[in-house]
Amino acid sequence: MAYLRVAFASDMGVALVIRSVLESEGIDVQDVSNSGHVSLAGADQGFYISVREEQAEDAVSRLKEHELDNHLLQ
Repeated sequence: MAYLRVAFASDMGVALVIRSVLESEGIDVQDVSNSGHVSLAGADQGFYISVREEQAEDAVSRLKEHELDNHLLQ
């Protein structure tokens, strides 16, 4: 089962809100704590939100509907 990154959150709280929204819509989200995490000295840090490949388009639509599109990667 392949996962695609669809969104990026600057902190764990926002990542969990995005995860909650997607899961409430029936979208399978990869465990945020195990997903890609960016943290480099002097650079911004954050979390990638990944969903199953076949649900990626729906996930993007749902995030737009919930006004979370500023976190989308696409």
